[in-house]
Amino acid sequence: RSSTTFILPPLVFSSGNMAGLTDGFGIPYFTNDPAAGKVSPSIVWDYGSFLRDAPSINVLLTQSSINPYPDDQSTLGTVFFWIGFGITGFPALLFFFLTLRREETKRRFHYAMTTAMFVSMLAYYCMARKQGGIALYDQVATGGEPSYRVFYYARYVDWAISSPLIILNLCMLAGATRALTAGLMFSDFLMIVAGLLGALSVTGTKWGWFAFACCAFVPILVALCTVLRKYAREKAPEAEKCYTWLLIITAISWFGYPIIWIIATGTHAISVNAEIVAFTCVDLFAKTVFSFILLFSSSAIEDGSFKDPEKMELPTQYTQSTIYTGVLKS
Repeated sequence: RSSTTFILPPLVFSSGNMAGLTDGFGIPYFTNDPAAGKVSPSIVWDYGSFLRDAPSINVLLTQSSINPYPDDQSTLGTVFFWIGFGITGFPALLFFFLTLRREETKRRFHYAMTTAMFVSMLAYYCMARKQGGIALYDQVATGGEPSYRVFYYARYVDWAISSPLIILNLCMLAGATRALTAGLMFSDFLMIVAGLLGALSVTGTKWGWFAFACCAFVPILVALCTVLRKYAREKAPEAEKCYTWLLIITAISWFGYPIIWIIATGTHAISVNAEIVAFTCVDLFAKTVFSFILLFSSSAIEDGSFKDPEKMELPTQYTQSTIYTGVLKS
């Protein structure tokens, strides 16, 4: 039998001596199948240092007892990745030049959204070039049938940076305190990390991580709909109007993410191409539409300062209504 090279990070082995190799958990990488006269892989991908290139699929054992080719993007998925790259790249460049035209003291919103759009652009370029993904085996999602599916972790790197910046913009628009802003941004980051760990899980553990992500999302949603709305209402009519529109966009799109996660990452009910299309559409709505409404509402973003807790009127007593709504009453 000819010797084929398999790259299993971090070591390189040859198929001539793969029998009996196990990972750190005692699970065999490859098992002998004397009846078929071949070697069957338990892990059938080569993604090097987590950057995936198309030629890496060539190292798969095509005579495997299972289908060694993972569900991956086809032409449709690639096209939507390039669409995402273009629709995030153009605003990124536009906002960069708009930032240069603003006074230095009035660039806070532009800095945040320009950074978010550039990060998203790089993530879409990475995925369009067939990088930033790894093939995962998931027995739970397929009811025990062998299945491999490419998971694009690059989008989580994007979300971990861009979504806290969206929270930052909403807080600056409403005039929230620095402490509240930091807390919401940290909760958002935890939500993304939990979602990533869930997506990387190949057992039922993924649903535990998904639950943690949802728990991190709840305080964000409550704050956006209560405390920050109150702050925006007190700030100025223009700020309240702009904030209301941005809140609607954020709420709709951010409810879409977990739904897609369930039917795509969680259960594999849809293909990778369908997942790419769904996430790209929600992503562009959540960022591009959001950013244009925000940055072109010039009167609403004149003041991007935070509230000073020392100048806030603190309540002399708390009522049940005060605690529930987050409204401070004196």
